[in-house]
Amino acid sequence: MKIERLELSNKKVKIAFIVGIVLTAVLFIMVNYLVTKAKYRNTESVDLVKGTITYNKADLNIIAMYQESSYGTNGYKQIDDVPTEKYTLSNKSYCEVSNQKLEDAQIEYREGAIYVGNIKKRGTKCYVYFDLDYTSDDMLAKLEATKQSTYEKTAMPNPITGPYNAETENPEHKEKLYTTEDNYGTSYVFRGNNEDVHNWVTFANHTWRIIRINGDGTLRLIFQCNEPNCTDTTGRGTQIGSSAYKSAPYDDNTYVGYYYGEAGQETYEATHTNDHPSTIAEAVNNWYTGSGEMDNYTKYLSGSTGWCNDRTVVKNMWGDYNGDGTGQTATGYAPAARLIPTGGWRKNQYPTLKCGVVMPETSPSDAQGFESFDEIDPKALARDLFTTSSTGIGNEALPVPAALITSDEVVMVGGFGGTASTNYWLYTGQYYWTMSPLHYDATNKWASMFDVFDDGSLWGVRTGIAGVRPVINLNADIEFSGGTGKSDNPFIVNTDT
Repeated sequence: MKIERLELSNKKVKIAFIVGIVLTAVLFIMVNYLVTKAKYRNTESVDLVKGTITYNKADLNIIAMYQESSYGTNGYKQIDDVPTEKYTLSNKSYCEVSNQKLEDAQIEYREGAIYVGNIKKRGTKCYVYFDLDYTSDDMLAKLEATKQSTYEKTAMPNPITGPYNAETENPEHKEKLYTTEDNYGTSYVFRGNNEDVHNWVTFANHTWRIIRINGDGTLRLIFQCNEPNCTDTTGRGTQIGSSAYKSAPYDDNTYVGYYYGEAGQETYEATHTNDHPSTIAEAVNNWYTGSGEMDNYTKYLSGSTGWCNDRTVVKNMWGDYNGDGTGQTATGYAPAARLIPTGGWRKNQYPTLKCGVVMPETSPSDAQGFESFDEIDPKALARDLFTTSSTGIGNEALPVPAALITSDEVVMVGGFGGTASTNYWLYTGQYYWTMSPLHYDATNKWASMFDVFDDGSLWGVRTGIAGVRPVINLNADIEFSGGTGKSDNPFIVNTDT
């Protein structure tokens, strides 16, 4: 009997033990679930990894990292270590739950660490991509290696006091690049005449000229000829055709926009939206996707390096132009203020390659200038820097990665506001448009833009037909298969990859 009782007791103990284990496990799971749920509910920023990645990090199910493998490739390889230099976070990075992207997830990369914020769902997976952080020096090295010679570098004159003059600026006719800052870093500008500047490029079955190396390592080109090996510097062949900047109506401040909003608005913000393409924007867009056949080469072009349609208002221009940029108020714009004070063209002109620079509220006299453009207005930058995509700056308003040159670039390359000159390489003997606003004329009711005249001068025009010369930015990772940049031996962009 004792043995029987012992057997019964052992059985009860076993059952109790098993039940106890089950209850403990259930309790552990519930507590863990509640703690985890609360943790995700309250998470604002999760420090995912510093140094070597941990793939089973408790905060997220899994995180994988990839980095661009080398210059000149578009491939990525999986990595275990967070890069500490020479890379930036790619906009390809994303987080997902159940194969659905989390649009609100925030991924940041700073000081050799990855941070993820706004993660509120369990089972989140994040995939982080790093792009090589190109600079203008990387593109400069490619050009110099291709032509097997170096450029001489010098600072851009500040202010610029006249058109390019080789006798005073470059009497020995050296290959010079002029340094100045843009929104991305140090830019190298090809300033000079056709003898001094070797900036010819063959790409996409067209001939182009290099305006500058952008601070992010992309290469900014302007259309030169519809053939791959032409050497024409003047004539109508240097443009894709002709167009009005904005066909009628043009009786509102909104029409200074490369893309514009609705007429008759009462606020500046409502006036200068980017809802509709201007006539010339449509011409560029249609050429890109049509006869230009550029859409076959989009993968070689940057859409995140922007084109600036600077619509910042500056008052007290020519006395009467004190409007606020709305409706039909007489308004002066920043590109004009840098070149034209009250009373006529500046003898000292102050172009800038920075979009969104903060300007004085009123236009200084010619004795005063704009020696420094350090402060950027984020709202102006987000409004006026036209891009197809964004890596942090830009309006993402363009359907194609092409637009126009600016008045500031014309002056830096060698032209000058209000002064004729045939002695710089942008001169073509034709009228052609920039995308820089001059003013809105309330008396005659027209929006005016800057235009390069047939004598090489830079002037403001209200209406009419002028040439269209598209501007593109080649990706920083493009490679060259040959050339020296001269008209009879242009740089050749390798499009076999």
